Amino acid sequence: MIWSRYNILFEREGIYLFYNSLSNAFAELSKETFYLLADCKAGEIFSTEDETLMSNLKRMRAVVDDDVEEFLKVKYHVMTRRFDNHFLSLTINPTLGCNFACPYCFEGEHNNIFMTDEVEDGIIDFVKRKTDAKRIDVTWFGGEPLLAFQRIVSLTRKMQSLGLAYSAGMITNGYLLNESVISQLKLLDIKKIQITVDGLQEEHDKRRFLKGGYPTFERIVENIDLLNKLVPDIHVNIRVNIDNSNMDDFIYVFDFFYQKHYANINVTPAFVEDQAGDNSCAFNSREKFTFLVNLFRKHGMEFKNFYPSYKFSECSIRNSNVVVIGPKGEIYKCWNDVGKQDRIVGDIWGKVSNRRLLLQYLAGADPYDDMQCRECVLLPVCSGGCPYLRLMQQAKKTDRREVCPLMKLDVETHLWLHYLTKKHKK
Repeated sequence: MIWSRYNILFEREGIYLFYNSLSNAFAELSKETFYLLADCKAGEIFSTEDETLMSNLKRMRAVVDDDVEEFLKVKYHVMTRRFDNHFLSLTINPTLGCNFACPYCFEGEHNNIFMTDEVEDGIIDFVKRKTDAKRIDVTWFGGEPLLAFQRIVSLTRKMQSLGLAYSAGMITNGYLLNESVISQLKLLDIKKIQITVDGLQEEHDKRRFLKGGYPTFERIVENIDLLNKLVPDIHVNIRVNIDNSNMDDFIYVFDFFYQKHYANINVTPAFVEDQAGDNSCAFNSREKFTFLVNLFRKHGMEFKNFYPSYKFSECSIRNSNVVVIGPKGEIYKCWNDVGKQDRIVGDIWGKVSNRRLLLQYLAGADPYDDMQCRECVLLPVCSGGCPYLRLMQQAKKTDRREVCPLMKLDVETHLWLHYLTKKHKK
């Protein structure tokens, strides 16, 4: 057997650690075992008379029969997911209109377009044509989807009647999440909701305000309180958009909601992306990494960024059964493209209007054809990163480093901080 190319060995502060991205295994080693393994090089024959050690190394896939075979296994699992048609994932935008005027958001560029009955019926016909699908997962998106709440109700009832397993989530600014809406969420099978709060009241109201400049913080918090009271089993993620102008406010937002002792609500940081190239406040990868490391070192917070959560998976837009539907029935492959005419790939009635872009999303910029990705120690848990960013990088519109996961910047520090988190919890 040979020493896997997907192994990482390192020492930090007298602690000896091992990680393997094939199995996502992470282990603390004795000093003797560490130095025994440290002499190994990827692809070289490995042997030891210690049967227990050898058994553990096999279990963690630290030693394998052949690296090429392991690479092909990873690729096979990913390809299987790409061509799995038993699920249908729809992001539905019942409107591109929004009641907010957030300066960093694309919504302000679009007209108040609302979905019609014709488009609603077209979506149902679209789902019916997906005859292999056994379940439907819907994300209500926009614009602000609650501006078209009755359309959500109507479409949901029709999809629930199709005899397929059905579940849904929603991304909303939370301003219209009143008691009437909340009382219907469980009937609509909405199991998770994302709401953005970009600071405490003063900072939030500078960044997320109604058209006309009116504040929104108090109303949103009241609605979150009510949501937690009436349907505590619905998972709510409070997203805090972070850039250089408000990065110090995250901890205050976290503490504000943490002190409320909500049943099923968490607060997470997200980073404002500079996709248009005109946001000087947006973080680059190194700044994102530094921000998350400081959250841990100063406040003991880990937001799953230090340790890979998934293996053998990639963004679902590589699958043909994963689409974003606009209010006119137009189809996109990625949320980033919504409202951009040149990024429409077709429509719900079967027309393909941009075959080149569609094929690029489905099969282009493939990490498994990319030599740097093929040789990367993190490939099994990264799968090449975001396909949208890979396409942008291929078109020379973004730096390759922005495509890779933050962990790639400093793998050992990520793993070390995860180790400290686990030790602290013990």
